[in-house]
Amino acid sequence: TTRTMASRTHDEIREQLAQHIAQLIADHGLEPGQARKRALESLSGGQRLPTSAIPDALHIDRALLEHLELFDPHHGQRLQRMRQVAIAMMRSIAPTPVLATGAVWKGIAIQDAPIHLQAFPEDTKQLHFRLLDLGLDPEALSLRHFRTGKAIEALGVHWQGEAIMIAMYTPVDFRGALQPTHIGGQSLVERGDVLALEAKLGPLDPASHAKSRAIMRPY
Repeated sequence: TTRTMASRTHDEIREQLAQHIAQLIADHGLEPGQARKRALESLSGGQRLPTSAIPDALHIDRALLEHLELFDPHHGQRLQRMRQVAIAMMRSIAPTPVLATGAVWKGIAIQDAPIHLQAFPEDTKQLHFRLLDLGLDPEALSLRHFRTGKAIEALGVHWQGEAIMIAMYTPVDFRGALQPTHIGGQSLVERGDVLALEAKLGPLDPASHAKSRAIMRPY
């Protein structure tokens, strides 16, 4: 017989919620916030769950990675390509300081996930012009500041077959951007520069080596 929610430990509830949230994100394309809300409604049975039974961002990320590795045979190849394109873009807009975050940084890339970059230009117009020079047509977007949560300007482009979102920060914002965040008692670095992202690239198989060399050329 199925155990009731009340008879399960907080760890068991948290694990089940994390797995359900991961499935909703990976298989149904829900945003994490939407997936969390739906999973709670589905599994809590209207009960108010204690905080210790609700998965945090790290629990959900681990569950999502497990789900993708089990059920998405293209995840590794997709992640590798996204990282290659991200590195090429980061080098293309140098010397503007730029950090990678999100899917390419965490190593968790669902189908159609965009590449998230965070740029810290002295002059946002110059970065916009640089993207135009690359033959791109930047779309004005709005994202949340990683520190304050306030809305900030961003540019969206499609390049090398990938969607890229570039959040526009000020040089002052760069201070402390690489400091770790503490989540669930763990220290987590949520972004990194081009060298750090290159270090995350796994070994390439011979068939994809030539493709990666073409992608890595910024022009």
